[in-house]
Amino acid sequence: MWPWEHLAFAYVLYSLTKNVGFRASPSGRETILVAIGSQLPDLVDKPLGWTFGFAETGYSIGHSIFVAPAVCLVAYAVAARRGTRALAGAFSLAYLSHPIADLLSQLLRNGVVDGRIMLWPIASPPGTDHGGFLDHLLLYLARYIYQLLTGGLTIEIVAQLFLGLAVVALWLSDGAPPTADVWRRLRTRSHQ
Repeated sequence: MWPWEHLAFAYVLYSLTKNVGFRASPSGRETILVAIGSQLPDLVDKPLGWTFGFAETGYSIGHSIFVAPAVCLVAYAVAARRGTRALAGAFSLAYLSHPIADLLSQLLRNGVVDGRIMLWPIASPPGTDHGGFLDHLLLYLARYIYQLLTGGLTIEIVAQLFLGLAVVALWLSDGAPPTADVWRRLRTRSHQ
């Protein structure tokens, strides 16, 4: 999945959890941590795999269900120490949503799921060598653009469009955090 897809998926999950479970919209700080948590597995694994050859693929430590509990516990400990436990929940839900979103994406694209993306160090999916980090990025980006231009409306594209529209509508109904917070601060400073 692309970074914006992970962010959208995690934001929808967190916003629905917050709105339904707590009858409140996500705060700006929670939204920032959702953004960070939704990207962290790839920010760890892609450079490790594609640049340093740590694993055959871009799926290792960051996507591992064996490492995730430790990451979430560290987030909770840091947040509890600062008295902001809700922020740990935002980060953890987004972090855990990342490999789940990858599995759902596989299911939509191929009709099958390879759970090995979450089983490092016990198992990892087989990799193919496309070169370094930039080589991988350019190859996947070229494939994506080609699919958009020639593939028509696939189930994956329809799902992406639906998710994009849903997340924008949800984000606006939540008050556009943290953008609204920044805007309010700028307006307050300009009136002083």
